[in-house]
Amino acid sequence: MKKNKKTKQVKTHEIKQSGVELFKIFENFIERKGIYLLLALIALIVFFVFKDFIFFHKLYLFKDIGSDSINIDYPVYYSLADYIVKEGIPKWSFNQGMGQNIFPINFIDPFSLFIILMGKDNVYHTLFFAEAFKIFFAGFFFYLFLKKIITSNYTAIIGGVLYSFTSFIILGGEWVIFSTEAVYIALLLYSFEKLYQDNNWILFPISIFLIASNQPFDLYVIGLFLVIYIIFRLFEANEKEPKKIFILLRKLTCLGILGIAISSFFLINSVQLMLESPRVSGESSYAGMLMSKPILGFEGAEYGQTHYLTSFMRFFSCDMLGTGSNFRGWYNYLEAPLFYCGLISLVLLPHFLSLSDKRKKIIYFIFLLTFIFPVIFPFFRYSFWLFTGNYYRAFSIFVVLAVLLVSLKSIENIDHKSKTNIKISGITLLLLLIFLYYSYTNARIIDKNLRDIVAIFLIIYSVLIYLIQFKTIKNIVKLILLFVIVIESIYFSNITINKRPVISGIETKQKIGYNDYTVDAVKFLKSNDKTFFRINKTYSSGTAIHSSMNDARAQDFYGTPSYHSFNQLNYIKFLQELNIIDGKNESQTRWAPGLSNAPLLHGFASIKYTLAKTNNSVLLNMGYDSITTIGDVKVFKNKYFIPLGFSYGSYITHKDFQKLSNLQKYIVLHKAFVIDENNGINLSALSEFQLKDTVQNYSWDEYGKDIAILKKDTLKIIEHSQNIIKGKITLDKKKMLFFSIPFDKGWSASIDGSTIKPLLINIGFTGLLVDKGEHNIELSYTPLYFRLGAVISLIAIIIYLSLILCKYIKDLKK
Repeated sequence: MKKNKKTKQVKTHEIKQSGVELFKIFENFIERKGIYLLLALIALIVFFVFKDFIFFHKLYLFKDIGSDSINIDYPVYYSLADYIVKEGIPKWSFNQGMGQNIFPINFIDPFSLFIILMGKDNVYHTLFFAEAFKIFFAGFFFYLFLKKIITSNYTAIIGGVLYSFTSFIILGGEWVIFSTEAVYIALLLYSFEKLYQDNNWILFPISIFLIASNQPFDLYVIGLFLVIYIIFRLFEANEKEPKKIFILLRKLTCLGILGIAISSFFLINSVQLMLESPRVSGESSYAGMLMSKPILGFEGAEYGQTHYLTSFMRFFSCDMLGTGSNFRGWYNYLEAPLFYCGLISLVLLPHFLSLSDKRKKIIYFIFLLTFIFPVIFPFFRYSFWLFTGNYYRAFSIFVVLAVLLVSLKSIENIDHKSKTNIKISGITLLLLLIFLYYSYTNARIIDKNLRDIVAIFLIIYSVLIYLIQFKTIKNIVKLILLFVIVIESIYFSNITINKRPVISGIETKQKIGYNDYTVDAVKFLKSNDKTFFRINKTYSSGTAIHSSMNDARAQDFYGTPSYHSFNQLNYIKFLQELNIIDGKNESQTRWAPGLSNAPLLHGFASIKYTLAKTNNSVLLNMGYDSITTIGDVKVFKNKYFIPLGFSYGSYITHKDFQKLSNLQKYIVLHKAFVIDENNGINLSALSEFQLKDTVQNYSWDEYGKDIAILKKDTLKIIEHSQNIIKGKITLDKKKMLFFSIPFDKGWSASIDGSTIKPLLINIGFTGLLVDKGEHNIELSYTPLYFRLGAVISLIAIIIYLSLILCKYIKDLKK
């Protein structure tokens, strides 16, 4: 009997010993090969989620609520890839609206450059691979960051996987900028820790440069988050030496300024472009309305319940309230809170309460509350965005980071102590399940099947967290935990990506979408007509649920519509003045239809051709002649076309122009140019148009006569490209030469070699006052601060490289 008992004890000891040995082997592997394991896990998840995209069966272009990928991303990248080959650095583009500065938005982050430099014919496929790179880099940098603040490689691997597959990256990646921001934030946090802990400052200016170049407003938004994180970090580290803190802050300030200076080439021009957009300088700003909200007020009564239900449920999954266009929560699928960062983070989050250090408990609680508070009281979220809009966007990733950091600190504590607080685990699971299954007022909008799956994962995680305290099975539990995290990431990412309509690989080979017969029609027109002209379309070629307004960029022609976050302010002012859009409606300033539905202004805007997919008798009645049919596209020519660069002999003050009816405004634009009454220009040689001369019963004959007068003295264009227009004109008297080019201070002009300043006329366009006689006219475009930004960036780069050289020499001496 004693012998059997002794034998059992020996076997038990051997099992424990083998378990300890296996645990050591596992820990050693994680310690030595942690980064490779992380990248392997990310690659595994990416393959199973995106395999159809990898093998080109699907394209990363979404037809549902993610239509911006089709309506903005593809046209922008296609046109930029084409632009760089033809003209070099993108500056002015006539493919955007009626013309706009496009430097430097949308093409200066490394991932966008990858898409552009791979060529316009590869944009369809490189869009996905750029996003895949972001997933890897986000996890990689976040892992490196965690390694600086967490001692466990295993915890850092979990954090890297969770961060890579947050909804902010997987779902937000459809807006391109979200996933890019996630990469830059991870790099910024890592570079800060390198500076703080190792006094290695090299990466910090680079991270600031990337953020500032990508989106100027991010410099403020992400900078504010960094300040909060630094305060949290210094308190957590119990940093008490004022001198050390002062030196750190001084370094951060100087290096931050250096990074901003390096980005000046892009930053200054981006800021100028944004400041001169309707969303900032126009009448559509939300600031007044949002600032009037009560400070401790809740979300409005109409959407309040849905908002809070959405905010809470999106911690469980971004698809809990529906997928894609079937989303039933607050706002829409993309702009609702993107809080999902792995269900294990919710299970682990309250475990910070089991920390033995009371001071750290308080610090973590305050850190969490800092980002949860604005979710509850939206006024603080509005103020975070400087009252520019009622949205989450980058704020979502800050909430995610707060949750992840505290959760990962919790699992590190559990892992090191090999002890789980069963009470916290039990209460946490119970509360999560109650919140998940509670009968909310809007409970019907919750996906019940997905809710059950979430509940299963929560239970599994809770059990595994409890079992991780047993050393004999700890290594097996940790492996299983990693496996479950991978399965969860695959399952939830698959819903977000693959349960929605996208463009298929087959569609790119068919005559549909941006590859429809519009392309052939445009080629036909360009081969037969070498003059400057714009094209109008009565249909859109995009295949998403929202009509595309950037066909000109995707199909390489000059048009008038524009869907852009920062449309040209003067162009928007013109459209508002003519009542084509409501300038106070922020969305209309972004979805600008141009002059498509204003045929009386087609000649004025140098629209020479219209493409339609029907016989379109309306066009035939509005001065168009049918000239040919290509595939299913019918080509019409405007017989009232006026070349770019026609001249006026009369003017009307803006004050008088505003008194006219809408139709009268259309008519008068063909008789006189509009100029501000306080222009300070000598117009004595020109006649002033009188309101009494306004034609009441305007006929097509009268319209034809006005067109003929305007066509009498036009610029004969010798050379034209995106940034240069050269030509000759002969006038029998002093006139105003008008260009339907939105006014921008970056345009410079010369007459017979003498530089003159272009004038703002016709509400938002460009004019030159030209004397009698024959003249050589030249217009050229360079963004306003292009050269200044380049000089500052060059000087900053030299300083940065010099500092690196000095550091290298100093290290060699040591």
